[in-house]
Parts: sequence; structure tokens; C-alpha cells
Amino acid sequence: MTDWRLRESTQGKLALYKGHELVADQVMPVLAFPFSAPDESISIVDEYSKELAWLDRLDQLDADSQAVVKNYLAVREFRPTVLQITSVSTYSTPSIWTLETDKGPCKFELPTDESIRRLGGSRLVLTHANGMQFIIEDMFALDARSRQILARFMA
Repeated sequence: MTDWRLRESTQGKLALYKGHELVADQVMPVLAFPFSAPDESISIVDEYSKELAWLDRLDQLDADSQAVVKNYLAVREFRPTVLQITSVSTYSTPSIWTLETDKGPCKFELPTDESIRRLGGSRLVLTHANGMQFIIEDMFALDARSRQILARFMA
């Protein structure tokens, strides 16, 4: 356990404390490895991206700080999980994809073939033209039509 603490400030920002002393009143947790180790290697940076603290693991923080960080990251690291690829506008890029996700249906633009990345094993990340990311936890668990669409773009 560390004596770093994070609390929500009155302005809705995150504040960093060392013990009971305020270190900075506008900080952000940043994950070093958001896909492969989302509870490890967390940098706490100020509004200018200067690192103020480093956490090897989220559980080094007290329970309240852990909850604050998890809530913050749930918004910052928002990545819907793809359940099904319903359709694509064309089999070349850019193309418009229609998806069913764990957050509901959506459409997004896949700008290039390189916007589909393997994360290891059968995990993939699809990156929208605006930078938003969608996760496929196991491409082999998708239905046959979804796998067929992916295969056309990954060949």
C-alpha cells in the first residue's frame, strides 16, 4: 500500500495527495498498457502531462482511490466490445461498418486496413476514423458472417 491518494475535487477533477498533503489538484491517471495490463503500470500526470506518481498496480491505492481511478478510466478508456459485425459498406477502405456492441448498435468508419490490430491471440482492436476504439475479445467467438467480414480486411 502506498500513501498516494486520489480524490475528486470540487471542480470534478482528480486531485492527488501524498498522505494528507495536496500535491496537485488537476491530475489524470494514464495506463501504460491499457489492453494487456489495465490494472498495472499507471502513471499519474498533471495537466501538462508531467508525471507526478507511478503505481505498479492499482491495488497499491486505498479502496476510495481505486474507485476514483476506475470511474475516471471507465470514461477515458471507453472501448465498446464488438458482439457482431452486421454489415460493411464496401470491402475496401475507407468503409462504414455497422456493429452490435455491448453498449448497443453503432456505425463507424474504418479508415484503413491498418485500423484493425491484433492485440495477441484472437483479440483485436478496431479504430474508428475519429480515434475511438472497439474491442473484439475473441474473433473466433464471433458469428460466421462477422468472421467472414474480418477475414476480407485482414487478408
